[in-house]
Amino acid sequence: MTNIIIDGKDFKNEQEFHKLIKIKMDFPDYYGENLDALWDCLTSEIEQPISITWVNFKDSLELLGDDAVNIASTFEDASSELPNFEFSKL
Repeated sequence: MTNIIIDGKDFKNEQEFHKLIKIKMDFPDYYGENLDALWDCLTSEIEQPISITWVNFKDSLELLGDDAVNIASTFEDASSELPNFEFSKL
């Protein structure tokens, strides 16, 4: 299983998050850096099994607000749909 750690202290806005996740998850160059593109890549471009843990999520909530909630919801939706995809936030 591939384990990916996202640290909420490593980005300060949604644009920085998308740049970070693109690198960490080796998304293709055409990754659109938005929630729709994140969903598309999570559900079609990644190898499974995979576990994604978002540490310092509280820091992300403080900086990103609803954007952090929406990103986390995208990961949660993917984990509901894909049998070998796990997501947690700490």
